[in-house]
Order: sequence, then structure tokens, then C-alpha cells
Amino acid sequence: MNRLVFADAELGELRSRLLADSPLESAGAFIARVGRGAEGLRLVVIDSFVADDGDYLNRSETVAVLRPEFIARALKVARMEAASLFLVHTHPMECWPQFSYRDAEGERLIAPTLYSRAPGGPHGSLVFGKDGFAARLIDAQGSVTAPVEILLATASDVRIFYHSSIDAIDEMYDRNVRALGAAGQRLLSMLHVGIVGVGGTGSFAVEELSRLGVGRLTLIDDELIERTNLNRVIGSTSDDVGRPKVEVLAETARRARSDIELTPVCGSVLKEQVARRLIDCDVVFCCTDSHGSRAVINQIACQYLVPLFDIGVRIDASDGKVTGATSRVQMVASGLACLACHPLLSPDAVRRDLMSSRAREADPYIVGFQEPQPAVVSINGAATSAAVTMFLTALMGLPGRARHLVGRPLDGTVRAAISDPRNGCVVCGRNNAFRRADSWPVMWTE
Repeated sequence: MNRLVFADAELGELRSRLLADSPLESAGAFIARVGRGAEGLRLVVIDSFVADDGDYLNRSETVAVLRPEFIARALKVARMEAASLFLVHTHPMECWPQFSYRDAEGERLIAPTLYSRAPGGPHGSLVFGKDGFAARLIDAQGSVTAPVEILLATASDVRIFYHSSIDAIDEMYDRNVRALGAAGQRLLSMLHVGIVGVGGTGSFAVEELSRLGVGRLTLIDDELIERTNLNRVIGSTSDDVGRPKVEVLAETARRARSDIELTPVCGSVLKEQVARRLIDCDVVFCCTDSHGSRAVINQIACQYLVPLFDIGVRIDASDGKVTGATSRVQMVASGLACLACHPLLSPDAVRRDLMSSRAREADPYIVGFQEPQPAVVSINGAATSAAVTMFLTALMGLPGRARHLVGRPLDGTVRAAISDPRNGCVVCGRNNAFRRADSWPVMWTE
């Protein structure tokens, strides 16, 4: 699926401004950088333009024709950014709009100019109605090449709009609907969620998201089940030792719900081919314990505007006795701090994780190996449940404003943390990786 993604409240502001003059049609344009996922495009909007009265050649309740000068201004920005240009207009009297024959004729006339003045592309068009939208990509002849099925607005509250919807809701979700409403349950059924790391915390995420009714899960992990995993990987048994974790957890998800769509990927998110699968997701859960993989996922979240829920659990023990335990759940989205804003990621550990095994062995600054950390299934489960609940508050409207939680399991406390973005952050800073899509390098490897 192809997605158009806006930061903060930009989508709502654009739609409101365009529909403000209803029943007159309105028009404008926006610029989007392109991110290429494994299955579709993620078009990250960086600027928008709404026409004033003087920008129209013709305007009525059934037509809105822009002056060439207005389009030329937007094309100049698209050319300078090597980005996509979308022309947008309204069908203010339609609830769920469709492109008209007149729209198609206009696209055929303007498309050669779009591609000659801003050859980067791909370019497209969007129409807003009272409730829904229609969007599509066009080629240099104005022919439709692909639909854009999803609009996202990412911030501490995430808004996702699908071009189509599912009407019927299975009776198994009756108790969900009583809490989230029918609209919330339908949204869950259409979501594509990525889970990176399906071990101690990730396996809980698979179980809970499957039973909530999430439509599709992409599971990423390059490890096999070991006997030491059986104390905390939900759904695993001794018969699974030696099997890829993603295959075992895919079976766990299917036991929870037979109709769930699953994409198990046995590979490392440090590899570009694997990591690009996250660009196709609506939301990502980071359940890995590697600094390198966390750094890559954090950058993808900021660079491609993929809402991220990061889960971390630490247990300190000495001589077989627990001396302390902490948990952390943090959402990363536009306007929120990213994982690089605070001293959470170790630069040395990130560097080590991104090196090849041969380079790691040859590096004089890397000594020894990482000691396996203590892990307790109940603490993993509590942290993951807090993350899934945060996900519901951010996307489904469940009451709750906390976007960063720190827990002290042994004390029985969880508190909301203040987590403001750091000015000039190399990842989420507005002049750095933020919203850059494919125009900015990611630290993944080939």
C-alpha cells in the first residue's frame, strides 16, 4: 500500500482550510519526499499551499482551476527538493469522493509539465470530501499508476484514514467495541503493525495485538529459539528449540486469531532490505535489546514518520539476587523526543552492533562479549502491556496522555516522564533526519 504521511496537525489544517469555503470547490498543492518500502511508497509531506481567491482562473461549486503561476511556485519547491508534487482539491458535497472525468482530463493536461519541471516524482493528486478522500499517483502522460490508500497524521496522537473501510465486526470483539467503539475496532482491523524483536517483550506484543484485532503484523527477528528463551517467549515450547522465532510467533498469532495477516521476516533490522519493511507499516513496536537495532529503528521513525513504541526492561542482579529493576515505554513521533534526545543509546554499542563480525574481532576497542541479562516473564509482560495500552491511547482515543513511562516493578510504581525533544538532535531535529525519507542516509547496512 502507498501512504501519504503528515507531521503534527498539518493534515487537519490543510483539510480544514480547503473545506472552509464549501460549497465552493477549493484547490492547493503539497510537496512530499519519497520513501520506498518493500511493498509501497511512503510519501512524507514537507510543505503545503492553499490557493487564495486570486489564484483561481475559474471557481464554482463544481470546478476549481488554478492559475499557472500558483502551480509554478509549488513546482519550484518540488524541483529543488527532488520531491513529489500532489495537486489537491475538494468535492465538498461528497462524503466519500471519487475522481471525476474532469479530474482525469486535468491530470492528463498537467502531468507532462509536472514531470518536465520536477522530474523526481512520482507526482499525484488528492481530493477531499466531507468525510473521506481519494488519492492516486500518475505518470508523465497523466495515466493512473497506483492508488494511495492511507493518510496518516503523526504526533503524540496519531490519526489514520483509510480509503476503504470494513463494516462487519466479529462478535469476538464485543468487549473491545464496548471500550474502543466500532470505529476504533474497524481501524484496528486495518492496521499494519511491525514488531522488531519477538523475544521476551515482543512475544507479548504479538499475543496482545493479535487478540485486539490488528489486521496485519510484520514480525522481524534473526534469532532462533534457544532453550533459555522458553521461560519468557510466549507461545514457545521445547519442540520449538532451533526454529526461527518469527515462525514460532507467527503460529502464536494464528492461534489467537486465524484470520490475521502475517509477514514473518527472519533477518536483521540492521540490513536495509529488512529495515525497509518498516516503511510499509502504520506503527512499529521496538522490542529489541540491541543498541544498533534501536538506533536504526529510531531513525526510521523520525525520517519516515513511522510512529514508534519502544520497550525496554532492565533487571540488575548479583549472586543470584535481584538488586533492582526498571522498565521504560516511550513513544517516538513528531513533536516527541526520540531515543537519541537523551543518553539512552550508547554510541560505542551502536558502533559495535553495526560492524561486521570480522571488523568487530579486529577492533582493539572491543573486548570480550556481552553477558546475557536477567529476564523475568512477568516484568516483560507488564512493560509490554503498558506499551500496548499507550498505543491504544495514541491511536484509538482511549483516555491517556502519557507518552513516556518509567516503571519500578519492585516498588510497584509507574510514572509519566517528561521527554521533550532536544534542540538540534541529529535524528529528530528539524534540520537533520526528520521527514527526510530516502533523501537522507540511514545507518543500516547492505
